Amino acid sequence: MEQFKKLNGKGRLFSGLLSIFIAAAVLSISGGSYAKEGGLYLAGLGPGDPDLATVKAVNLLKDADIIYTFGGDICERFESYLKGKDVRVLKFSLFTRRNMRKNKANGNAGGNSGQAKIEKERNALFDSVRKDVKAGKLVLFIDSGDPLIYGPWVWMLKQFEDINPVVVPGISSFNSGLAALKADGTWADGTHSIILTTDRPSATDDLESLAAHKCSMVIFTHKTVFSDMIKKLKTKYPADTPIAIVIYAGWVEKEKIVKGTLDTIESMVDPASLPLEHIIYVGNFIDYDLNKAGK
Repeated sequence: MEQFKKLNGKGRLFSGLLSIFIAAAVLSISGGSYAKEGGLYLAGLGPGDPDLATVKAVNLLKDADIIYTFGGDICERFESYLKGKDVRVLKFSLFTRRNMRKNKANGNAGGNSGQAKIEKERNALFDSVRKDVKAGKLVLFIDSGDPLIYGPWVWMLKQFEDINPVVVPGISSFNSGLAALKADGTWADGTHSIILTTDRPSATDDLESLAAHKCSMVIFTHKTVFSDMIKKLKTKYPADTPIAIVIYAGWVEKEKIVKGTLDTIESMVDPASLPLEHIIYVGNFIDYDLNKAGK
């Protein structure tokens, strides 16, 4: 019996070591190496602090031969990964909806001289990317947050669909904002839905018509006029509806939250002082209390 116990102990030790070895191997594989694969990738690096980037996105940064970015703070946040890399900064003006639509309408002929120049630069980029991918290089486009939530990358996926670009999702600022609020946008009396929107003119989904649903709402605020937005929301939501502004969502050192109601929020914040990096949440989920919830 004693001998069996000793053997059994050794067996357990071997089994434990084997489990550790297998786990390490799985982690190594899941981390992945793309260096030998090449191809075209689009990756979101998350909002705020660099440690919000996924392991997959970070591995792509390490293995990429060529990295395209629109520049800005993403280059500062990931400086250690970009150092020594072939980093190419894109001009945002080349890929605005307006310019892309003109490109489609005008074909290769271009319109005026300015549009013809934009088209020439864009086509040069397309040719360069195709050449590099064909040569077996790993070409990576990067952006903050999640690249397919209010990102400018639809053109890229369409333009290169024949070479099968791979999209690596990232954590969106709206995810980080919910984490900062410690609130679940799907938990509120009367609704289990979240609308992601922005206050821009639209024929079918303007802010007022969306607010009529009275569900949880997340408003991406690029070019939003704060007072106009509040006025539109108050046409449908009760005046005492909770609202929260999350500033620099995902930045541990800079993140800030301002909470109020549709009636009080304008007296609590100076819209002119808000940085571009803020996001707005509207709905009862912000102050949801399970113990006081309706049946």
